[in-house]
Amino acid sequence: MLEEARLIELVKQHLGLNISQDLSDWSNVDCRVYNEQTADGYDLWVVTNQQNHPIICEDVYYYDHDVADAVREQIRYGDTTFYIDECVYEDCYIDDMLINMFADYAEDIISEAESGETETNITAKELQILKEEYDLEEEGTEVA
Repeated sequence: MLEEARLIELVKQHLGLNISQDLSDWSNVDCRVYNEQTADGYDLWVVTNQQNHPIICEDVYYYDHDVADAVREQIRYGDTTFYIDECVYEDCYIDDMLINMFADYAEDIISEAESGETETNITAKELQILKEEYDLEEEGTEVA
């Protein structure tokens, strides 16, 4: 099995994702993910494409466990650059979401790496490990 950090790197590369935790990138990203507090001290979680004014009924979440799914949806909608606050990244298990996305795209990642469709820095050893892990051996190559 490959290290989780490597799986995250590969899925980010495959999807063309750039996730920054640098606040200076705020105005240069497709989607911003951060938390705010209400006047009476409750945490709210924001996943928005709006740079200055999130849409409360669409972009704000009361529960942090909804944030990773919302980020995943933004990726499906075509967002590729994200600012994700460092604490939110950890609290909302963004790494776990990316690892799950790797599993969803594993066959495509392996196929594209083998065919040379995309430039990837995946090694032959990593390809073999992934093919075994995700049961993607080619038919007719099994040893009797």
